[in-house]
Amino acid sequence: MLRSTRHALVLLALMTMGTIKAQRTFDVTIADSTYHMKQYWFVLYSTGADTTALDSATSADLLKAHLEHQDMQGKRGLIVMGGPYGANEVDWRGLLLYDCDSREEVEGYLRQDPLVQRRRLAYTIAPWFGAVGTKLP
Repeated sequence: MLRSTRHALVLLALMTMGTIKAQRTFDVTIADSTYHMKQYWFVLYSTGADTTALDSATSADLLKAHLEHQDMQGKRGLIVMGGPYGANEVDWRGLLLYDCDSREEVEGYLRQDPLVQRRRLAYTIAPWFGAVGTKLP
């Protein structure tokens, strides 16, 4: 049991470091359980370069456009999870999980986000592997 767990973790580590070209989906068996894993794209929104104060109407319009942009992607099945962070000391603003084939595809959608275009939000993208069907309690 411990040996197969160690092998699975080593495989995941090698894949995320780029040593092995990652497949989008694969199975991992740990002890007597097999997990169908899939690569998603984790997006971390942070405060962008433009932090100037906006009037309330402009701010509301930008937020509405941002949420409509994300809602459209969610309805298309591109964003499978997302939400904002509460107040924090590291300027994290929100997270998204994209179900897309490539980083470039995700970046294309992010560049269309009105808050990114206005430089109110910046983003970081990283591959993330999750077990298919995992749900939050």
